[in-house]
Amino acid sequence: TLTGEGIAYIYPDFVTALVGSFTDGVMESGQEAVIIGSVEDEAGIKVPVFSEPNGHFHTRQQRDQFGLDPNVRDPYESKMVEVRTSAIDGANEGLFAKVDIEVNTTIAFYNGSQARPEDYDPDTWETNNYKIFDPADMPHGTIDIPVWAQSYSAYCATLAHKTNHSFLPNGQFVVFEHPKYGLIPCIATIADIQQGEEVRVAYGYEWNEAPDWYKLAWKESSFYQEGVEYEDWMDCNVKHSVCMQTRGEKLIH
Repeated sequence: TLTGEGIAYIYPDFVTALVGSFTDGVMESGQEAVIIGSVEDEAGIKVPVFSEPNGHFHTRQQRDQFGLDPNVRDPYESKMVEVRTSAIDGANEGLFAKVDIEVNTTIAFYNGSQARPEDYDPDTWETNNYKIFDPADMPHGTIDIPVWAQSYSAYCATLAHKTNHSFLPNGQFVVFEHPKYGLIPCIATIADIQQGEEVRVAYGYEWNEAPDWYKLAWKESSFYQEGVEYEDWMDCNVKHSVCMQTRGEKLIH
């Protein structure tokens, strides 16, 4: 089993890593490092060589521990995306690519707290703006971003919740096994994204429960203008694309 010190979790870029203490393959604590080369072991297998781990100690967090290290950015996500003013009508902040990103790349993570029923008002969207499925508690579990953490200055450890909606998305929500946060939603690209381009996902609300701005945006979309039924669009862009694909990367001892 992968238990002990000096074990590394390697992110999807195969460069960024967290190196530290693991128990049965689960990170207890790790510091950021990068792969700087490789060597062959006695069996001829290439083994990565890491830079000296440094900086903040990232410790494993449970869902009820949301808010620890609220301003400590994920070392991989911080290389991929940033928050800027959105160009989408009616939006405030949005998520933007910091580098050119290829299709089928994990780019951002959605960590949050377990949604509390007492904070849920079914008659308003004000208390539901950030809710998303909880892959660790399917099919009914829900993750939320508490009010205190909705400001970027208060919480920026993960940023997928800053992504705005589009009926022409370049990203989608799938599932990621994260070394620090466990099983959480993430955004993976479904098209190439250029540096400086805004990341967009399809929220995929059920029509009878969708907010007014969403219904208006649909009626202004090219799909509606071309006579596409909303349920057909949902089947092609949301229900079939969000297939609970689980992503994650490598553990190296």
